[in-house]
Amino acid sequence: MTEAIDDRLRRLQSELESHSRIARHLGLDFDRPVRSLGDGYPENTIALIGKISERLLKQVWSHYEVPGDPSGKALNDLIKGCRPHIRSTNVINALTDIQRLRNRSTHDGYDIADEDGLLAVRRLLDVLDWFTNTGLTAVTGDSPQLSPLVEKKAEFLAGLYATLGFRAVKRFELSESTVYQLFGRQAGLRVEYVEIMLSRSLDELSQLLSATSGELLQTQLPKRTRFLLVEDEPATGVTPFADGEIRIIAYERFVETIVDVPGHLAALQRVYPPVVPSAEVAEPMTITAELMEADQHTGELDISETSDAAEMLRSLASTSANILVIGGPGSGKTTLLKRLVVAPEGSPTHRYRFYLDMSLKQPDEEFGDFVTRILAPYMPISRQRVFDVFLYLIRAGSVLCVLDAIDEAVQSTSLTAFLSLFADVAQALSAESTVVMSSRYSFLADSPQVRRLLNNSSLISEQLVQQLHANGVDPLELPRFAVVRLHDLQLQRHQQTLTVSPLEVRLADQTGRGDTVLTADSAGRLADLVTARVGQILTSRNLSHLQRGLERLLGLAFLADKTIFSLTEVCTELGIECFAAGRVSQETFLLAPLFRPAGADAVTPVHSVFQEYFAARLLRSAEGRAAAAAARPEPLLTEQVRRFLHYLGTETPPAVPLVVPAGFYVLGPSHRLLLREVEKPVAFDEFPVTVGRYKGFLAAVERQGSGAWDHPETPVGHSHEPWWERLRAADYFTDPRFDEYPAICISWWSAYAFARFEGKRLPTSLEWEAAARGADGRLFPWGDMLDLDAVNCADTWSGRPLVTYEVWKQEIDGGRLKECAPTKVTDHPRNQSHCEVKGMSGNVWEWTETVFDNLNSAVICGGSYDNPYRAVQASSKALYVRRGCSNAVGFRCVQEAE
Repeated sequence: MTEAIDDRLRRLQSELESHSRIARHLGLDFDRPVRSLGDGYPENTIALIGKISERLLKQVWSHYEVPGDPSGKALNDLIKGCRPHIRSTNVINALTDIQRLRNRSTHDGYDIADEDGLLAVRRLLDVLDWFTNTGLTAVTGDSPQLSPLVEKKAEFLAGLYATLGFRAVKRFELSESTVYQLFGRQAGLRVEYVEIMLSRSLDELSQLLSATSGELLQTQLPKRTRFLLVEDEPATGVTPFADGEIRIIAYERFVETIVDVPGHLAALQRVYPPVVPSAEVAEPMTITAELMEADQHTGELDISETSDAAEMLRSLASTSANILVIGGPGSGKTTLLKRLVVAPEGSPTHRYRFYLDMSLKQPDEEFGDFVTRILAPYMPISRQRVFDVFLYLIRAGSVLCVLDAIDEAVQSTSLTAFLSLFADVAQALSAESTVVMSSRYSFLADSPQVRRLLNNSSLISEQLVQQLHANGVDPLELPRFAVVRLHDLQLQRHQQTLTVSPLEVRLADQTGRGDTVLTADSAGRLADLVTARVGQILTSRNLSHLQRGLERLLGLAFLADKTIFSLTEVCTELGIECFAAGRVSQETFLLAPLFRPAGADAVTPVHSVFQEYFAARLLRSAEGRAAAAAARPEPLLTEQVRRFLHYLGTETPPAVPLVVPAGFYVLGPSHRLLLREVEKPVAFDEFPVTVGRYKGFLAAVERQGSGAWDHPETPVGHSHEPWWERLRAADYFTDPRFDEYPAICISWWSAYAFARFEGKRLPTSLEWEAAARGADGRLFPWGDMLDLDAVNCADTWSGRPLVTYEVWKQEIDGGRLKECAPTKVTDHPRNQSHCEVKGMSGNVWEWTETVFDNLNSAVICGGSYDNPYRAVQASSKALYVRRGCSNAVGFRCVQEAE
């Protein structure tokens, strides 16, 4: 052993002696691990510390009456069982480190160093410090005199100060309802002291201090902080003690001396002003919502309640349930959650309330760093302690925490991205506190994987389980998430019931365009109102010429997942003219109505739709789309950006019939939109290949064979005949009445050969979707509007909209779709894309050239006659084995455009 190691051992041994009460009470020998390390056996030290940890946790297990017998439990199981009762993340991490070190020390071939043994002793001290400082009688052996309620409060206070880095110096139990605690902390060359007298009665405290001449609070200590905590709020101006340095505070409000919750909530009210009802609307704006609950057997979400959203959230928040609120842009999520947090009656069971706007989280910022940045201005403590205090309050079950706009804290809306986010915020979940998250994506409720994640089923992600355990959360005790889906407002206007979002009502008020918002046509309502609001602000400030500058600043930034801008950055990009009197500050910022503060010298758009609007304006031009596509990481596109883009239209030359120009296109499903490039112009067939055309190919094959047209990997003996046995109409390829119907029951190999027979090829899946969607990313070839007469799909055969897959399946199982079949390729003339390609949505899926060789499958696009309307969008894709033949799969051809 080196001299340095010996010195560290002596210091550690000295620290262990300060926990002699625990050693005596539990019959533990704290000297043996240190002696073993001194003798050169670090592996024995780690083994002994593992045993000590087990003994401590068994005592905690029994004290808190954790179900089960702890006597035969391994250290890993003991940690899991005791986690909910240990509020310190540092202690949980220390125990986990001890477990990890012991596992490594017992692994054959792993070399245990002295440093490993020293780390194990250090981590044991972290555990012992916690139990000593919190005064847990089951571990320290002290005889409890306090009533259970006062004991619980005293333990909470001790844990809070331990989290702040204090150590317990003295503790006196003066009666069953009164306790004195003294805490100290080294701060440089001085020691800080905090004295607390906790009692259920101010009268009892007054009598006690009078009888002792205040001696208990007159210890000969340097300057210190002194509190008297009582159960009830003391009357204003009550100062019964002469020195005037003692603060008398109700226990329920004590944490406000460490966390300025009122200040945090006051700032929230300033940053997020309430929605003002429109002058055109007489009735109050009540947002309704559906409470969705998962079926225990199928996992499907069913509506269990429909009522006032605010009342529903207040009721849910009064329990320990966690909540996921889903609503589209401008649906009032932020306003509802802000009111839930701010209103005192909003969370009667939670003393402390935090609102964290996840849209302000930087792309690479850890959740703990984000929480620290937001809450540090309201905590007059060391910045490094802010997140620890936040987690401590969460673990204590005393917090209502809102994590608004979680979807804006991920760089993509893929399941992997959300899983990573949930794993990160899992630190803020507990079985006692309530966490409310919000998202604009119904994907979170619709995805079976995410539902399992939220509902804590047996199929919950292992990654999330590990993260929950690592952060002191037992997944089995974590309440299920309640899913609340918000509705738009229902307003009466000219004997019509209109569906309007709260944001649209607010913008109508601000712009004086009530007639615009209160109309039945909703397709471009939000875009019109945002355009009007932006124009109003720019015109009133004589800054209309900055429209393009805002597109560049906000549009490109949004696509790069950047939502916060320093005032200096705004000045640099837009010019000093954005600020009055040439002074850069929040107070002189002339464009302030379009932004809200995001710090002392930073701003963010007042609502995300404003930045999405500028992103859409940027994407209108081919140059803008190219610039966005070149950005790294990959640009972030939202469904609202796509909607704005479709409504605003693109600045591109008139389309050449049947030709998809080269350029960048918005592709993919609404929760995973991407910019992808078509490198060369492509000319499409106007219609899918028909039976009549395919019969000409079969005749040519019969005359001369197909070797000149076959794919090199075509299976030996493959026939290009349709799969006759699968045809639902046996005469489909022989009766001339089917000549204008799509060629079906044709394999990919045959579709490939046919295309070459005509001097063409199959389109790639990218080219196919670009032809169907156009540069504006429309949902259907004809646009965004629902038009059942334009498409052959299951809804048209059913005679009603099949809104969910469950309803569609019921139609199939009930035999009500057995008659659905392909129709002529010319039967739905409105089913036409921007470049006049016909029939790309529904009727039959279409083969593409995009192949997954490892699966021997190819991508098919567009949906078919037996799919519901929502599954025949221009983005609809599936994989089908290349040898497969189906009544629902056809194809069309393309060739290079001149």
